[in-house]
Amino acid sequence: MSDQTQMPVNIVERRKEILGLIQANKRGQAEAKARALLSDHADDAETMSMLAAVLIDRGAQGEAEPLLRRALELAPHSPVPWVNLGRLLQARQLWAEAEEHYSRAAASFPRNPVFQLTLGQIAQRAGHFARAEECFRRALEAEPNNPATLTLLGMVVFRQDRLDEAAEIFRKSITVDPKFAAAYGNLGNVEQKRGDLAAAEAAYEKASTLDPKDGLSYVSLGMVKLRRGDAREAAEIFDRALARFGPERRAAAWFPFARAQELGQMPAGSRAEMARMITRVTLTPPEGYTSLAEFNKVLADALRADPTAIWEPVGKATRKGGQTGLLLDNPREPFLAFERMLRAAIDKHFDAIKREKYHPFFGMVPETYTLDMWGTLLSEGGHQHSHIHTGGWMSGAYYVALPPTMGTGEARDGWIEFGNPPPEFDATFEPQTLIFEPREGDAFFFPSYLFHRTLPFSGEVQRISLAFDVKPTSWRK
Repeated sequence: MSDQTQMPVNIVERRKEILGLIQANKRGQAEAKARALLSDHADDAETMSMLAAVLIDRGAQGEAEPLLRRALELAPHSPVPWVNLGRLLQARQLWAEAEEHYSRAAASFPRNPVFQLTLGQIAQRAGHFARAEECFRRALEAEPNNPATLTLLGMVVFRQDRLDEAAEIFRKSITVDPKFAAAYGNLGNVEQKRGDLAAAEAAYEKASTLDPKDGLSYVSLGMVKLRRGDAREAAEIFDRALARFGPERRAAAWFPFARAQELGQMPAGSRAEMARMITRVTLTPPEGYTSLAEFNKVLADALRADPTAIWEPVGKATRKGGQTGLLLDNPREPFLAFERMLRAAIDKHFDAIKREKYHPFFGMVPETYTLDMWGTLLSEGGHQHSHIHTGGWMSGAYYVALPPTMGTGEARDGWIEFGNPPPEFDATFEPQTLIFEPREGDAFFFPSYLFHRTLPFSGEVQRISLAFDVKPTSWRK
């Protein structure tokens, strides 16, 4: 509630009406009534917060922010403006500022689990799993039997490879709420990693039965069936998932491999289909730089000095190399200049796409999107094993600095390859692959569901690149 407790009864009733309209998803009416109330009582912090929430939902973030900051000044002891300002910062992808904001909120409201939960989710997104675990455990102190919080805790424990502990946490969540589908789906992930494929399959089937809209668990069911040797059923699950849930990344990635495993060969035209989805682009240097070579030197220096870089980060494909955190979470130069340069190239690329109905990549074209971006610095022998980007729509790699020992011609050390399944997949067919030579100043754009890897190279000079995911927030009509 608001700090402003001495409000006339009619204002309280009008607030309740606005809140009811928001909860009924009648946001246009809620906005009109909130504006009317503020015209009568300009310093009503709670109404400011509700109006701002509606504005955030319709994308009017610029108007929402001053309302929320004013509401915080008027009612610093109310959690509502804290929550809504945090939502706005997240919507704007201002992750570092959002984390600082929620940290202050958590200190001000130590018994409110919402702020610890959000802090944990921000840390989890950035790959800081130990930090996320601390936050989720604090949230559980306020609500020890919350199944959703238990499941979030289990997820970050799982990401730290404490599999037995994670399984116990998911089982506790299921005990609290036997119909909580997400706990079963995550238990399936643990059982699959522990090698108990039968238990994993049972968990995924339960999750899918409880929540037919749970595409993640349904596709995971297909994955475990493929690992158990039932390629036909796996392919059918992936096919149904693409029809039911749209272009689900893992389903699109594994469907052709499941069919190939069933039939003993890749579908006809696989290499040609892959080739038309991969685009090489030479970027234009950003304003203030005379050449890409000049800009790349600045980028390389910034990436070498980046404090978020971690050697062989857990859960990532990088081997014998370092990988930075998400560079746009704490926006700074020269990465902002690179983002501007990259967005111009991406927008031009999207303009050239001719849509093809039902195609998992060409079927939809993003109108607006956010970008995740990180650096990879590979040392001698460094490589990335075959992987996809499950969180992206379109992904890419930009080459900042390449060692002189990079392969040429038949010697393809350090090149990028598409079309090989991960090393743990025991293929009964010959994959059809494409391989490309990187060039400084070039980027490759490709669907996030295409398996790709970096081949190892020799030499003492680092191979430095920037990788990125395009995450659509709206689609072109």
